[in-house]
Amino acid sequence: MGDTIRYPNMGTVKRAAELYGLSPAYIRRLCREGKVRFVNAGHRWLVNLDSLAKYFEEGDPGPVGQAEAVNGIRQVAR
Repeated sequence: MGDTIRYPNMGTVKRAAELYGLSPAYIRRLCREGKVRFVNAGHRWLVNLDSLAKYFEEGDPGPVGQAEAVNGIRQVAR
């Protein structure tokens, strides 16, 4: 029972833009290009803030595999 589940740190595009002092359009572009993980929640995009932080820390590694599972969670087709 010592297993802990780590859920991704998610936030809206607006929140992500405010955190990094960037425009929401730039955050959405990173998501569309597959550089940052995100999910669609109705009409809202929820950005994986951990993925965004990793992108800025490590630079541009290329597209992230959106279909692959992350800690057992995978993105549903858009």
